[in-house]
Amino acid sequence: MGGRSGTHRRSASGPRSADLGLDGPFLDRYWRESRRPLTILVFLLPLVALYEVGLFVLLPEHRGILTNLAHETLLRFFAVFGVTAGLAVPAAALLVVLLVWHLLLRERWRVDPRVLGGMIVESAVLVVPLLVLGQVIARSLPALADGGALDRRIGELDLLGKLTVSLGAGIFEELVFRMLLVAVLHALLVDVGRLSSSVGSIVAVTVAAAVFTWYHPLRDDAGVLSAQRIAFFFLAGLYFGGIFVLRGFGIVVAVHALYDLAVSVFLLPQSG
Repeated sequence: MGGRSGTHRRSASGPRSADLGLDGPFLDRYWRESRRPLTILVFLLPLVALYEVGLFVLLPEHRGILTNLAHETLLRFFAVFGVTAGLAVPAAALLVVLLVWHLLLRERWRVDPRVLGGMIVESAVLVVPLLVLGQVIARSLPALADGGALDRRIGELDLLGKLTVSLGAGIFEELVFRMLLVAVLHALLVDVGRLSSSVGSIVAVTVAAAVFTWYHPLRDDAGVLSAQRIAFFFLAGLYFGGIFVLRGFGIVVAVHALYDLAVSVFLLPQSG
C-alpha cells in the first residue's frame, strides 16, 4: 500500500507541477519564463494596446510626433508588399511573430502571473542605471547642443501624449534595433561567419548600438553636434543590447519605454 500511495502522489502532483512550470527554484523559473514568447506576448499586449489607443486619439492633434522613425520605417516596409491597412500593422505583425514563435516551440499555453509581476519590477530596477548614466554624461561632457525642436515638442505634450511617445519608442525601436538587427547580425556572424555565439552577440550588439546612435537626432536646430547625445545613445544602445541578449525582448521594451517616460516627464522642457 505504501508503494501504491507513493506512486499515486507522484502522478498526481508531478504533471501539474510540470504543466505550471513550478519545478525548481522560482528565480530559475523566472529567468526562463520571462524569455518565453507567450510570456513576452502577454506582457507586451497592454503596452501595445495603450500605444495604439494613444496614437489614434492624439495623432490628429500632434501629427508627426507620436509616430517615430522606427514605426514609420516598418510602415514603409509593409507598404512595399501592399500592406497598407493602417498604423496598427507593425504592432499586429509583432504580436503575430510572437504567437507563431510560441507555436513553433510547442510550449504550454500558460503564463505565470508572478512572472509578469517580476518583469515589471525588474524593468523598473533596470531603468535606474540608465538614468544615472544620463546624468553622469550630462555633467561630464560639454553640452554642445540642446535637444532640438523634437524634444521641446515632446515636452509640451500632456502625460498621455508622453506615455504614447515613450511606448512607441520602446516597442518599435527595440523591435528594429534589437529583435531584428541584433538577431540578423548574430545569425550572419555565427551561422555564416562561424564566430562563437558570445563573440557574435558582442559584435551584433555593438553594431546595433552604433546604428541606434546614428538613428537619433544628434544635432540642434543650428546643426551643431552634441557630444553628450552621441555618448549617451551609443552607451544606451549597448545597455539595451545587453538586456535583450541576457533578459529578452519583453524586458528591454519595458526598460526603454520607462526610461523615455521618465525623461519626458521630469527632464524635458515642460509646457507652460
